[in-house]
Amino acid sequence: MPSPRHDALLRLIRDHLDLPIRLLREVGGITLPTGAPLWVGPGDLRDRISREMHADTVVFAGPPQDRWFSTIVEVETEMSEQKLRQTVEAAEMLRLETRKPVYVIFITPDPCAARFNQSVEIHSGCLTIIMRPVIVGPDRIPVLTDPEQMAADLLTAALSVMAHGHLPKVAEAFVKLLDGLPDDDAASLFGYTIDMAPPQARQLLEETVTIYIPEHSPWAQNLYRKGEEAGREEGWEKGWKEGQKEGDARGRAMEKAASVFTVLRFRGIAIPPDRHTQIATCTDLDLLEVWLRRALEATHIDDLFDDGPEPEPRS
Repeated sequence: MPSPRHDALLRLIRDHLDLPIRLLREVGGITLPTGAPLWVGPGDLRDRISREMHADTVVFAGPPQDRWFSTIVEVETEMSEQKLRQTVEAAEMLRLETRKPVYVIFITPDPCAARFNQSVEIHSGCLTIIMRPVIVGPDRIPVLTDPEQMAADLLTAALSVMAHGHLPKVAEAFVKLLDGLPDDDAASLFGYTIDMAPPQARQLLEETVTIYIPEHSPWAQNLYRKGEEAGREEGWEKGWKEGQKEGDARGRAMEKAASVFTVLRFRGIAIPPDRHTQIATCTDLDLLEVWLRRALEATHIDDLFDDGPEPEPRS
């Protein structure tokens, strides 16, 4: 079962789809086309013999009818050879489906991630499949100790705390950064980061907040208030997490619905108000996944739904 750290980092990626693409360029040294629209595709990958693999996030670049490339983004709290080999198969399935370039990136706080930074080969008879993933571990994430450095790149700041938040200077710089951000931005960034951080770093962050941020500061009050609204009774951290549960579920549904709308618009399919409401208000992730898959081949909005009009009988 995915851990809160896994889910928090995945949430950060899905809210900022440009992040894995940026890391492919900056860490992996991969040249990618610019200006492509980015959207989240189905994470369940299947081949023609009904094998199924699941990827944490698949980011498609380019319009649905002519994708430029695809990126499999895996979040791993602990890297393993087994996961790497499974991802080779997932990447193979995705390439066969799209017939376009596929890239793989792992984002991980695992301190031993560097030892997996090599090609992965699978041999099958006369065929050899080679995957060269980009692995973004603590050794590839900068140690930021200056609030101004962090302010210049908030996403890298969050990753820096995930990887190096056990260092007092990193935790101190991050908390000082938060005090200079707009209230909602500070509370949101802290929410991502506290969940991504390992236990030692989380404890240090909590202690640092109490030292540098007075309880009456605007963003701290905003954070506390959100926790209280969720029924917090056992400390502000627990209250914040409880408050996020329902929001996370709804956020994932909204994200999936947005992908459905993106595909439909790229395909030039009109979306009547009633269908727009039906998609936008749906909270069933499995049903949204079905609609997203159908949207990739649909020619009319009713093609997505089982309640569409029955085809007219042939004469």
